[in-house]
Amino acid sequence: MWTDIGEKLVVEATQEIYPGLIVAGMAASAATRALRMGPVFGGMLLSGEKAAKLALDRLKEL
Repeated sequence: MWTDIGEKLVVEATQEIYPGLIVAGMAASAATRALRMGPVFGGMLLSGEKAAKLALDRLKEL
């Protein structure tokens, strides 16, 4: 369990994987095959924040 690496990877894995479908947290880890053992609350929070920003940017494009 690598918390420091897992935290970083879950945030990096947060992305739009299909038009209109943004994955965050453990869903992002599963969708991109990132580490699932390691990310804890800080990584989940940052992942959610990144997903919200991606969603807002996507809405601004409309």
